[in-house]
Amino acid sequence: MALASMLLIALGIFIFYLLVDFLVVKEANINKFGEKWIKKTLWLWLPIYGAWRLTREVIFKKRI
Repeated sequence: MALASMLLIALGIFIFYLLVDFLVVKEANINKFGEKWIKKTLWLWLPIYGAWRLTREVIFKKRI
């Protein structure tokens, strides 16, 4: 229960930070904003995506 509430609080703070970061920038361009945040969070989502692709393409590949 405590872990779930901590994750919700962390997610809320992160979303608030994203909104503030997007709204404070004078030249708010959604494409530049998205590219900046993809680069900032690359370390988080890239290993997860790589593991998903590895299991999908290697382990669950249909054998002919």
